[in-house]
Amino acid sequence: MDGASVPVPVPVPVPAAPVVPVDYTVLKRRLGGGGGGMEVRDASGVLAFRFAAAAAGGGRALLDAAGVVLVTVRSGEGEWQAFSGNSLDCRDIIYMAKLVSVCSNRREVHVFMPPTSNFQDTKPSYRLIGSTSRRACTIISGDSIVSQTNLLYKLKKVVYSTRKFRVTIYPGNDTVLVMAMVMNFFLEK
Repeated sequence: MDGASVPVPVPVPVPAAPVVPVDYTVLKRRLGGGGGGMEVRDASGVLAFRFAAAAAGGGRALLDAAGVVLVTVRSGEGEWQAFSGNSLDCRDIIYMAKLVSVCSNRREVHVFMPPTSNFQDTKPSYRLIGSTSRRACTIISGDSIVSQTNLLYKLKKVVYSTRKFRVTIYPGNDTVLVMAMVMNFFLEK
């Protein structure tokens, strides 16, 4: 093999990891020591997020497992504004939401993403449709389902706890944005 070149092996294509929906379990703490907030755990049972009262300007906050504020939601009369981190500055607004329909078993919230969307737009960026008492919510963007929530049912159990429910986030969606909208839907009145 004097002077002969050694052939370079051709790389073998590796298939991409399957993209699957991600499930989280949300547990609502009782009023008292926990302040009535909610905590979100991943499929392994590890704390991923918490919903708590916001320190800045009232409202609610979405915190990561380390306690860092990711999103602050400030509410008004059937309208909400979500801001990045602890900020309440208009430059840091993530979305605006508006309650458009509420009846005894169904609630609908429209979410508008700036800078192109506002409440005057006829078509929202996201629609949240469901029932707060049944812990059911479907988040829709256009014609696609982004996320769904539902109670955790157990076989042969007649009464279900509304303190614990599942959030399924479908592939290609922003987990923090979805969790902020879920917090908005279930905690803000």
